[in-house]
Amino acid sequence: MSFGPVKADVSLARLRAALRYFLVFWLGIAAFLLGLSFFIKDRLRDYDVRDVEERLSVYLAGRPVSGLMDKSGPRGGGGSLQGLAFIRFVKAGEQLLLSESSPEQVDFHRLAGLDSGATGVWISMADPEKTGTWTIVTRTLASGVSVQAGKYTGLSLLYGGVVRLLRLAALGGGLPALALALACVRVGLAPIRRLSADIVAILEEGRTALLLPSEAAGPELADLYRRLNQLLQHNRQLIDEMQASLDNVAHDLRTPMTRLRAVAEYALQPDRKPEKLRDALSDCLEESERVLSMLKIMMSVAEAESGTMHLQKERVDLTSSLADVTALYEYVAEDKNITVENRPQPGLSLQADRTRIAQVWANLLDNSIKYGKEGGWVRISAAVDGDSVVIVFADNGMGISKNEQHRIWERLYRGDRSRSQPGLGLGLNYVRAVVEAHGGTVEVASELHQGSRFSVRLPRIQRESGTESARSRSQIKGA
Repeated sequence: MSFGPVKADVSLARLRAALRYFLVFWLGIAAFLLGLSFFIKDRLRDYDVRDVEERLSVYLAGRPVSGLMDKSGPRGGGGSLQGLAFIRFVKAGEQLLLSESSPEQVDFHRLAGLDSGATGVWISMADPEKTGTWTIVTRTLASGVSVQAGKYTGLSLLYGGVVRLLRLAALGGGLPALALALACVRVGLAPIRRLSADIVAILEEGRTALLLPSEAAGPELADLYRRLNQLLQHNRQLIDEMQASLDNVAHDLRTPMTRLRAVAEYALQPDRKPEKLRDALSDCLEESERVLSMLKIMMSVAEAESGTMHLQKERVDLTSSLADVTALYEYVAEDKNITVENRPQPGLSLQADRTRIAQVWANLLDNSIKYGKEGGWVRISAAVDGDSVVIVFADNGMGISKNEQHRIWERLYRGDRSRSQPGLGLGLNYVRAVVEAHGGTVEVASELHQGSRFSVRLPRIQRESGTESARSRSQIKGA
């Protein structure tokens, strides 16, 4: 992998992503150079101090302490100062200054007024608290004589040059820091680029079953690849379901549209009597109503699922609402010799859209009758359960298999046993959409050939006593 900058790095987004890496690397370089400067400074200062101390020790070696302040000059060992700029002896207000330097090199007036205890590295002769070019070492001998030695050093100037070079290196280090930061961003984006290439390959080859085996992506990306595989499989499932839905819609629309066309062609034949034309128009109207009804239900379901269904909520008496629907399907139930028992707990009310909630009861009752068995029964109950009202539609009809129970809520889904009955496969999907739009839930419990039990739970707007609540729960269990 190349670590040099490439054309893709020259973008605002890439530079923004590299900014934090750049700051880390550049500050790291600056911190390293700063530490290096302190290290060099300490080493140079230590060298200067040791050098002055060693030269002073060589000078003092073999000289009697008592004769150091003899104004005739120091005795023994010769007069060489061992390369020191000056040596100064101070005792009881008297001082002796020895130097081999010229007045241009050493300011003797300042030196004479220098504190006898002054010591330091790279200090100024005028103000020892400030930085200069003198290294001064002071010793106090056993005789009470204070010996002060100093040397003019060029290492302070050398260190100044080193500091300037390190500053330039710190500034120049921004470029390699930026290049390294961009390389880190590029390395970090490598899995994303690989993932993008895999997705492009999948789209081009049409392989939507799997993206990559989880092991191939590495431990860090294994979970991401698994989730993408699940997403692709889910999309494949949605596409299959959409195709099946379109097939169902086309199948259900084909019959009324074929009839509509046949009736229209029949009416267009010459010499048709007026009463025949009126019958044809009536048939056309009936078939168009079927088509419009299906489209209207599909649009209502879409509104409910998207959260845009407009509900005109009002106080609805539950007993009256269920009674109206039961009366509407009374003759349909009689045709199949099915007994409908409507026994809600009295006095229950809901805050609901009267028309849409009635359509929920109608769909559930219609399914119970449609898929019920000859001579069977349908029992409708409603009771309080905590802060909710539970409405139950139970029957002893054909029931629903375990594999189909989670699919009956899908739009346009119709089970194999239900295809023999007229319908669009939208009823239960519409029921769930409307119930959830009211803030409720709907569930199913069913056994094949034993019957089904649909439970609708909706928020209630009034509270009953504890006795009534307990009785209502027993009614729900016994339904």
